Amino acid sequence: MPSRIMPSGIKSRSLISKTREGSATVEIAVCMPIVLLILAGAIEGANFAFLKQTLAQSAYEGIKVAVRRNSNAGDGLEAARRIIQQRNVQDVNFRFQPDPATAAAGTPITLIVSAPGDSNSQFPIGPFSGQTINVRATMARE
Repeated sequence: MPSRIMPSGIKSRSLISKTREGSATVEIAVCMPIVLLILAGAIEGANFAFLKQTLAQSAYEGIKVAVRRNSNAGDGLEAARRIIQQRNVQDVNFRFQPDPATAAAGTPITLIVSAPGDSNSQFPIGPFSGQTINVRATMARE
């Protein structure tokens, strides 16, 4: 289409604004997927940090209760599970090494808390799919 040139040699404003509207649409079409991908990555990264912090808090609370003098592994697991349930984390596994019931006073006891990234992700695919997050907390038996 030939451009309309005004007597002064300048293109008309309506033609320039129509051309600009088309390029703005193309810019949005190109940039929007990139912006959405960055946003999804930020959400997944924050979700991973939240999951790891929740597992660490759960391990700490569980081991703190389990190593007490008149306490056992069941009491520690109850305290750890309470944190997990409050924060709605799925498919969590707990493991003591060694068993607090058989450990002598002063023996270091470790509670390992793990959860799969797949069942705790916001998206079906992502950088943490197929990974298991493990956290350990160790304290001496009283």
